[in-house]
Amino acid sequence: MTVVVTGLGAMTCFGRGVDALWEGLLRADRRPVPAPNGCGLPEHPPLYAAPPGTGTPGRTSSLVVEAVAEAVAEARLSREDLFDAGLTVGTSLGDIDLAELPDGPERRTATHGVSAVVADRFGIGGSAHTLSTACSAGAYAVGWGARLIETGQADIVVACGGDAFSRVAVGTLHRFGLLDPECCRPFDTGRAGMVTGEGAAAVVLESAESARRRGVTAQAALTGQGWSCDAHHPMAPEPSGGQLRRAAAQALATSGLPGAVVLHRAGVALNDSVESTAVSEAVTAAGGDITRTAGYAPKAVMGHTAGAAGVFGCVIAARMLRTGLVPPNAHVTEVDPTCPMDVPLVGPVPLPRPAVLVSGTGFGANNAVLAWEAVA
Repeated sequence: MTVVVTGLGAMTCFGRGVDALWEGLLRADRRPVPAPNGCGLPEHPPLYAAPPGTGTPGRTSSLVVEAVAEAVAEARLSREDLFDAGLTVGTSLGDIDLAELPDGPERRTATHGVSAVVADRFGIGGSAHTLSTACSAGAYAVGWGARLIETGQADIVVACGGDAFSRVAVGTLHRFGLLDPECCRPFDTGRAGMVTGEGAAAVVLESAESARRRGVTAQAALTGQGWSCDAHHPMAPEPSGGQLRRAAAQALATSGLPGAVVLHRAGVALNDSVESTAVSEAVTAAGGDITRTAGYAPKAVMGHTAGAAGVFGCVIAARMLRTGLVPPNAHVTEVDPTCPMDVPLVGPVPLPRPAVLVSGTGFGANNAVLAWEAVA
C-alpha cells in the first residue's frame, strides 16, 4: 500500500508556516547561538519561536497544535474526516515547561500529554501514540504513522513532532559539553557541538487510495523506511555505524536512489561522522554515486529541535521534491572531510534525482531512516 503526504505544517524560528520555514532555509543566514548556562536562564530566550498563544497548557503542545492546524487545513480534512484518523506524536520532553514549574506535573505526564491535547483539539478519534526516542522521535512518529496505514489500522494519520525550550535540557547539555559555544555548524571541521532550538512540524499521511477518493493532491510518497538500535551507549553512536547503515539499507531496498539526504547532523563531531559514513555506505551499496548525492543539515539554521527534528526532515524532503531544489548548508568555513557526500554551500542547487532520504538518530542510539519520492 502506498502512503502519501497530503498536508504539511510547521512552527519554527522563522515564523508560522511551511513557507516561512522554506524561505528561511533557502536564505541560510540565521545563526543559532547557544542559550546561556546556569541558574539565570531566561524563561523565553528571544532566539526561539514566539509563543503562539493557542490556549493550550504547555508550550510544546501550543507549537504542535499550530503545526497540525496548518497540515490539516492543507489536506482539507474536516472534523468528521479526523474522527477515525490516527495520531502519532514524536517528542523528547513534551510540555517540559510545565514540569519545570515548582508545582508542575511529573515528567511522564508532561511528555505524554501532548497527544491528548492534539487529539482533543482536532477531534482525532483513532489510535493515538506518543513516541519518545529522544532526538529520533519525530522520524519514528512518521514511520509508525505509515505502518498504521499499511496495516489497515487507519486510512489517515496525523504524524507530528515538537519540543520547546527547556532549562533542564540546556543545563544538562552544557554539563556534558555538547553545546557549541559559537554557533551551530554541522558540516564545518571546527564544529564543537549542537545548539538547541524549538519548534513543531506535522505531516498528514494517508493511503494513496484515500487521497484519490478525497480528491486531494499527494505531495510525496513514502517508499521505504528502516529502524534499528545500536544498543551501544546512552548518548554516543556505535563507532562502526552498522545499525544505522542497516536501517538506511532497509529504507533503500524498496525506494529509488536519493538525490539528497536530509541528515540528522547536529554538530557533534563523532555522531556526525558516523551518520554520514553509514548512510553513504548504504547508498553506495544500493548502487548510488554518493559524490553526486547532496547532503543537507538544516540544524545549522534551525538549531536542534529534538523530537520535532525528524518530522522537519520529512517536511523539508517534501519541499525539496516539490521545488526540485536543495537549500545551501550554512556556517561552513572548511567542509568536514569525513563526509563523502556533495555538500552544497552556495545555493540553492538542483535536486539531482526526485528522491530524498531522511536520517534520524537519537540518544540511546535509536535510528530511523525514511525514503521519499516524488509522486508521478
